[in-house]
Amino acid sequence: MKLAIAAVTIVLGFAPAAQAADLTLTLSTRGSGGTIAVAIYRDAEAFRRGQAPVATRVVPRSGAVTSVTIPGLAPGRYAVAAFHDTDGNGELTLWPIGLPREAYGFSNNARGRFGPPLFAAAAFDLPAAGARQAFTLR
Repeated sequence: MKLAIAAVTIVLGFAPAAQAADLTLTLSTRGSGGTIAVAIYRDAEAFRRGQAPVATRVVPRSGAVTSVTIPGLAPGRYAVAAFHDTDGNGELTLWPIGLPREAYGFSNNARGRFGPPLFAAAAFDLPAAGARQAFTLR
């Protein structure tokens, strides 16, 4: 019995680990202070609705360019949405007419006409080796 448990432990010990990739984002913004909120999406519907991201981060704005690395993502196709939370309320603040008051942006510098861009416009492939994405919050 002990031999069987030892054999299983050895086999499992040599099993390949699940592939995980790191995504490094470089976000540019003109505003000062506050934090940068980032959401990473894996499918078009979640991206369109702004719900159920696979990963989120909130990092202090570190200057005109802020970098953040999200480790451990499964290789695949992703899109990123981010905004500069200058007032510290944790939400994208809007003007009374519904337009964003704080800077925001999407991977590939994708822009939507009235709302967020299509997932296809913001999407990029994340290989097992990892990837970098740079975009501007406007």
